[in-house]
Amino acid sequence: MLITGPFHPCSRCGQRQLGSLSITDNVHTRRCRNCFHREREHLPPLQKKVIYLDQMVLSGIAKELDPDQQEETRHRDDFWLDVFDRIDRLVKLQLIVCPKSRIHERESSMDDRYQPVWRRLYGHLASGVSLRSSDQVLMRQMVEAFDARSTDRDPDWNRISRDDVIRGRLDRWNDRLRITAHMDHWSGRIRRRRDFRDRAHAILQRLWDQEWASEPEMPFEDRFQEQRRVAAEAAIIAYEQHRPGWPFQLFRWVLRRLEQKGVPPEARREEAVRFLYSEPALRAPQNHLESLLYAGLARRAGLGQKCPDRGTPNDIKFISAYLPYCDAMFIDKQFDLLLSEPPVAPRVKDHPARIFSSRNRHDFLSYLAELEAEADPDHVSLVVRTYGEGWLQPYRSMLAHERGKPNPSP
Repeated sequence: MLITGPFHPCSRCGQRQLGSLSITDNVHTRRCRNCFHREREHLPPLQKKVIYLDQMVLSGIAKELDPDQQEETRHRDDFWLDVFDRIDRLVKLQLIVCPKSRIHERESSMDDRYQPVWRRLYGHLASGVSLRSSDQVLMRQMVEAFDARSTDRDPDWNRISRDDVIRGRLDRWNDRLRITAHMDHWSGRIRRRRDFRDRAHAILQRLWDQEWASEPEMPFEDRFQEQRRVAAEAAIIAYEQHRPGWPFQLFRWVLRRLEQKGVPPEARREEAVRFLYSEPALRAPQNHLESLLYAGLARRAGLGQKCPDRGTPNDIKFISAYLPYCDAMFIDKQFDLLLSEPPVAPRVKDHPARIFSSRNRHDFLSYLAELEAEADPDHVSLVVRTYGEGWLQPYRSMLAHERGKPNPSP
């Protein structure tokens, strides 16, 4: 039952019953249904592009594929169908991966009506690959910053590769079968997530109204330098007040590293503070990008613009954490503009990821088309020979199957 097509003539019995059994660690194992002869083929190495999709992209696609949402939505947007078709095909061609993240999980869990289809969708496009949490990404950068400062050298952020921030085998050939299991979210956990989101936005609103909007004359550079120190200040306060959470864990980690280096107990706290405020720590890519984005928002507040919505802290979190490790991102329009305009744009030019949003969404389709056009024809032929002629057909009925309903009309 686990032997699937495409079927080829068996070299032992001659029957056209040699099918695909598994694809593991870039080794394709075939087995004959007739005589159980087994053959193994080593598949060539891959180098997939990493494309991060904002939750709004998943929502747009789901509205077109999910029969329940089709019944509720009068306005249809074929753009999202085109996006899904191209992305699904590129994923199956082993050319890209759209990794899932904890932010996808958190945002999709906020609405019980659509959580199953969102989860099914981002899991399908991720192909078993996920991004580590933003806290883990920053910790890896802090390790590099600490080691650099300890050895009196500049941090080399290139030492942190995308493999360091991604879980799963990124550049592997996907197996035809993938089995997943999901635990239902506790109502208490969802409530805490909503409360956390509301508190984060309330803090942003307070900053917007009481500080940023009231100090429009503050230079961008001064605001940026102020924001760079926020993470260090949070860690110090959390440790002094014994507040559990990521900032507290960061401070404890620095203390342990200082202990390993033989720093006396009475000097560790002061040395930990000195490290957190040091230039290597402040220059950690995630801290640098997050500070730029918040400073950019502060500038908008000073210009009299309104505070953005509750999803803003999450948007800042995933952009600052994952931008250095992605080939492309489709994000919210306001952050696309923020990243592409002075004074933020010149400070992110070292990150080559292509940025797309609703304002240039058709350029995103062109980018996806270019990725397929650049694929080696021999690679495409190998994909078809390995997975079968129908493999590249977009799986538009996926969410209908998730709902247990008949296939929607094309």
